[in-house]
Amino acid sequence: MTTFAIRGRCVASPPPPDWREQLAGMLGAKPRRIGNWAELGLYGALSCLADAGETSLPPDTLLTLGSRRGTYMPTAQVLEQMHDDLPMPLTFLQTQPSQLLALLAAQMRWRGSAQFIAGGTPPALLQLASAQCGAAGVLLGWVDEMDGGSSLWLRLKPCEISAGAPVVAPAESIFLRDATHLYMVGSGAKAG
Repeated sequence: MTTFAIRGRCVASPPPPDWREQLAGMLGAKPRRIGNWAELGLYGALSCLADAGETSLPPDTLLTLGSRRGTYMPTAQVLEQMHDDLPMPLTFLQTQPSQLLALLAAQMRWRGSAQFIAGGTPPALLQLASAQCGAAGVLLGWVDEMDGGSSLWLRLKPCEISAGAPVVAPAESIFLRDATHLYMVGSGAKAG
């Protein structure tokens, strides 16, 4: 069983009404030329790091991002624009989920291993991240624009549990606000 301590989190589902103003405050300026999906991701990741007391990530930290449908809304806009002509360049760039990974790396002045996984579930994303991360852990995110938007992030570090067996909850609860640890048991994740 692999155990992760939850060092920081952001559970914005949906995000607060003033999340864009909060993001501008974190960045020192309003973000430009990025789409709503990337803004949601930046907001969540930076909020999670602030909750963990970190402003940057160690180079050997894994950055793993997932989404149920990725950049669904900009992709629909590009397809619509293609009926008449070529898509607008800025709209096309917003269809690239890896744009968020590059923005995060630049904001944190971080170089390391980052990945985006479309589809799946947060527990499956956690299972993949747990197999790939080292001692510095993982910054794990799940971003979606649908249903009012959501930006769910956890800063996880591997740890040892010293006393007794953990009390675990279903894998769907990995983003619960009161969970302090995540446990990878066999092929599934549990929160505790």
